Amino acid sequence: MRIISIVGLKNTGKTSLTSKIIKELTNREFKVASIKHSHHQMEMDHEGTDTYKQMESGSDFVVGIGGRTYFNINERLDLERILFLIKLIENPDFVVIEGFKSYPYAKIATCKEVEDEYTIKTVNSFEITDEELLDLVDLIEERSYDILDTLFVSDCGYNDASIIGQAFAQGKLDYNPDTQAEVNLAIDGINIGLNKFVSNYIKQTVLGILNPLKIKEYGVEDFENIDLTIKNKKD
Repeated sequence: MRIISIVGLKNTGKTSLTSKIIKELTNREFKVASIKHSHHQMEMDHEGTDTYKQMESGSDFVVGIGGRTYFNINERLDLERILFLIKLIENPDFVVIEGFKSYPYAKIATCKEVEDEYTIKTVNSFEITDEELLDLVDLIEERSYDILDTLFVSDCGYNDASIIGQAFAQGKLDYNPDTQAEVNLAIDGINIGLNKFVSNYIKQTVLGILNPLKIKEYGVEDFENIDLTIKNKKD
C-alpha cells in the first residue's frame, strides 16, 4: 500500500486535483482508497434513515449493508489507525488523502505555503495539463510509501521511520513494497513497526500453527491474508 496526500490552503484546488489523481490511478488499474480530512462535522448518514436512528439511539458503531457497505463510528480516529484499518480490510494499492498536511506522508502541494520535507511536487491545480498530470502520477508511483511505522530499509544510516519516509519522498531511496514486512501489527490501536526478521518469524510461526488445523473444512484452500486478533485479558 502506498499513501499520497494532497495538501494546500483553502480554495487552491485540492479536491479537483485529488479527483484527477484518483481517476488516473484507477485508469492504471490500481485499487484506490481515499480519505477526506475536514475541520467541520461530517455525517455519512442522513436524518430519517434507519441507520441514523440507530446512531441517535446510542449505538457507537453502525454498519450499513446494501449495494455498498459503510461504517459510521461515533469517534474521531487518528489517521494512522484509519490507514491500518484500510490496509486490514481492503489493502489497496494506493490511499489518496485530501488534507492532513502536518502528517509525514508523501505530499502533492497546491501552494508553496504548505511545502515541507515530504513534498514531492507543488502544482497549480487549476492549470495542470493532461500530460503534466500523467507525469505527476508517475512521480506518485515512484515516491509514495506505506504507513510510516511499517517502513524499514537495510541501508546504514536509515533507521528512523520519519527519516526513511523523507528519503523516499525526496527520491534518495527507492520504495519497493515487495521488500517491506509482510506482517502488520497494532496494539491497542497503535501501529508497531516490525523489521524483516520479526515479520518473517511471526509469519512462519502462524503458518506453522495453521498446518494441523482443518481449515479446508471451512472452505479455505489457498489464501493471501490472515487476520488475527489476540485479547490480552487481565486476571
